[in-house]
Amino acid sequence: MSESRYEQEEYLEQNEDELATAARTRKLVVLAIMAVLVVAGIVLADKLRHVSQVEDCLLAHGTNCGDPPTPIGVR
Repeated sequence: MSESRYEQEEYLEQNEDELATAARTRKLVVLAIMAVLVVAGIVLADKLRHVSQVEDCLLAHGTNCGDPPTPIGVR
């Protein structure tokens, strides 16, 4: 049951299908990371916009800066 060195190395090398699958998996991981970063950037920008609006209101000596605006006719 002695295998030659060539037969042992043959099982260690990746074939083209395995390489293509690994490349596809890496690309999907990178795409998922990019999507998470984009969503995090959008959430952060929205939070910063809200903080900026509250800050502007406070600098203008507003009295109800933290309260969301109530629709007209609703009490």
